Amino acid sequence: MGSCPPSWLPPKSSSRPCACPDPVAVRTAVVLSHTDIAHELGHLEPWLVRNDYRIERIYREHAPALPSADLLIVMGSPTSVASGHCAPAAQDEIDAVADWLRNGRPYLGLCFGAQVLARAGGGEVTRMPSTYRGFHDLALEGVQGPTLDGPWLVWHDDSITAPSDADVIARLPHADLAFRIGDAWGLQPHIEVSPESLQRMAVALGASADVYGPLVSSMTVSGASASGRVDQFLDAAFGARA
Repeated sequence: MGSCPPSWLPPKSSSRPCACPDPVAVRTAVVLSHTDIAHELGHLEPWLVRNDYRIERIYREHAPALPSADLLIVMGSPTSVASGHCAPAAQDEIDAVADWLRNGRPYLGLCFGAQVLARAGGGEVTRMPSTYRGFHDLALEGVQGPTLDGPWLVWHDDSITAPSDADVIARLPHADLAFRIGDAWGLQPHIEVSPESLQRMAVALGASADVYGPLVSSMTVSGASASGRVDQFLDAAFGARA
């Protein structure tokens, strides 16, 4: 049996400095999407990786419960949450996001995800007579905080009226386009897409080349800085890891 070292000896661990760096705390970002439509993270993914997020994908087709996470990202969908058009599964998603919102946890909703946030927070979503598509600058409302300068793709069938307690960041005459409720952000524009992923999304939606071609061309010419602008927005909205 070994004996204990004399009490006057220093601990072995103090004889040399530890060369191991402090571990970086890994955060989790849960991404809720369809399996094969409007599911590509695009410009979001490099920011998540750079800021030490572990990405966990869950899919609407599997009717998942929302796990605990540091950030919830809800992607687009051809489904509707508009009054009179909301399917039971979409209502379940609204209810789950309402619980998330009550807990004050960070959230990013893109297109359909913004509409879900609007309904979860007490706002309205209304079916429009026709699909709205465009690639243009947003009319910013002058609210202090993260900016959305620059042209973005907008493609939606439903219009958002943000909750009364939300800060509206940008709007078009027919809809609120960007708003926040605390640490939850709803963005109707598809800030995540590149020209290539836009074309894949459009094809999955059944759109013809005559419909998506001009948008892809506009994005190719004007959207070169989109990745940097997305980084700036996410840094300001959710904090950059130093």
